[in-house]
Amino acid sequence: MNNTRPITASRQLTRLFLTLFATILVIINFLFVVTAADLIYRYADEQAEEVIETIEEDWPRNKNQETFLNAYVARQDDDAIEITDGEQKYISPKAHKIFKRIDQRNLAIKNLQLTRHGVYYLRQQKIDHNRIVKVAINVDDLIELTCWLLIVTLLINLAISIIALPIIHRLARRWTQTLTNLDNEIDAITPQSNRLKTLTVPQQPLEVRKVAQSFNHLLGRQYRTMQREKEFIANASHELKTPLAGILGHVNLIRRHGDKHPELIAKSLKYIDQEAQQMSQLINELLILEGHQTKKLTEINLSKIVFAEVESLQGAYHQKFITDLNPNISYRITKGDFQSLVHNLLENAAKYSPTNSTINVQLTADDSQIVLKVTDQGQGIAKENRQKVFERFYREDESHSNKVAGSGIGLSIVKMIIEKYHGKIMIRDNEPVGTIFTVYLPKQK
Repeated sequence: MNNTRPITASRQLTRLFLTLFATILVIINFLFVVTAADLIYRYADEQAEEVIETIEEDWPRNKNQETFLNAYVARQDDDAIEITDGEQKYISPKAHKIFKRIDQRNLAIKNLQLTRHGVYYLRQQKIDHNRIVKVAINVDDLIELTCWLLIVTLLINLAISIIALPIIHRLARRWTQTLTNLDNEIDAITPQSNRLKTLTVPQQPLEVRKVAQSFNHLLGRQYRTMQREKEFIANASHELKTPLAGILGHVNLIRRHGDKHPELIAKSLKYIDQEAQQMSQLINELLILEGHQTKKLTEINLSKIVFAEVESLQGAYHQKFITDLNPNISYRITKGDFQSLVHNLLENAAKYSPTNSTINVQLTADDSQIVLKVTDQGQGIAKENRQKVFERFYREDESHSNKVAGSGIGLSIVKMIIEKYHGKIMIRDNEPVGTIFTVYLPKQK
C-alpha cells in the first residue's frame, strides 16, 4: 500500500523556488570565494613583486645588507626574504624557519604553499646575472578575514532563507489558488445534475484559463450527450412499451382462453411474431444509431446497392419505383451504412406516399461528390419541420403517423450516416405534391 503524501502544485512551486534560490546563493558564495582567493593571490604577488623591485633598485653594495632586510621585514614580521649573491646568501630574521616550513608543506596551489603553521605565497626570481631573490609572503590574515566574511555571508544567507521560505510558500499558494478553486468547483459538480454547470474561467494565468475553457467545453458536450441519452432512453422505452404490452396481452389471452378457443392461438402467435420482428428491427436500428455497428471502409458499387434495395421494396409496397442510375458509381463506404441509408430513405418515401404513386430514385456523380435523390408524391413536409424529421422518434403528423408502421428513427439513421461521411442532406418540395430528399456525399481525396 502506497502511503506517499500527494505533492500539490503549491509544494512543487515552493520546492522549485527554494531550489533556485539555494542554487543562486551557492553560486554567489562560490564566486565570492573564488574572487577572494584571486584577490589574496594578486595581493601577495604584488607584495612579492614590490620586495623584488626594491631589492633590485636599493640593494646596498656595502655591509648594510642585514640592516636592509631587517628594516623591510620589520613591517611584515612573518615574511621571509632570501638573497643569493654568488656564493653569499643573505636572509631575513626567521627566514630559515619559514623556508623550512615551506619545504615541509602539506599542499601547494600554484605559488601558494599550505603549511601546518600558515599559508605563504612563495616567489623566486633572478634579478641579475648572479643574484636570486626568494620571497615568502604570509597571507594568514587575509585568509582569516576572508573566512570571517564568508561566515558572515553564510549567516546572512541563512537568515534570508528563513525569511524567504514563508514568503515563497505564500506566493506559491497564491499562484496556485486558481487551480485550487477549479478543483473545488469540479468536485462540486455532480453528474446527476439536470442543468449545465460550468467552471469559473479566470483571466490569469493564461494556461489555467485555457484549461477551464476546455473543461467547460467538455462539460457542455457531456451534458448534451447525457440529455440525448435520457431522451433516447425515454423515447425507446415508449416505442418498446406498446408492442411489448400487446405481446403480453396476447400471451395472457392464450393462457386464459387457448384451451377452449384454439383458433385464438394462431392469431395471437401471428401478432406476437409481427410485434417481435418490429421490436427486433427497432433494436437493430438503435444499435446502428448509437454507432455499435462499424466495419472497415471499402470501395463499393453504389448503383448495385440502390437497385437491390429498389427491387426489395418494390415487392413490399404498392408504389412504383422509377430509377435513373449510372451503373458505375463507386464510393468508399461500408456496405451496411449505404444499405441502411438507401433503405430508410426509400421506405420513408413509400410509407408516406399514396398507393400507386410514383417514387423516383436518381444516383449521379461528378468529380467532387455523389448525389442521391429520392422524389415522392406524398403529403410533403412543412418547412418549419424539415430539420425536426431527423430527430429520433419524431413524426410530423401524429394523427396520420399512427397509421404508419415503423420505429420513427429511420431518418435519424440517415442523418447519422451522412454526417459520418461528412455529407449533407437537403429537403425541398416536389411539384405539385410530395418531397425531394437529396443526399450529397463528398468524394475522399
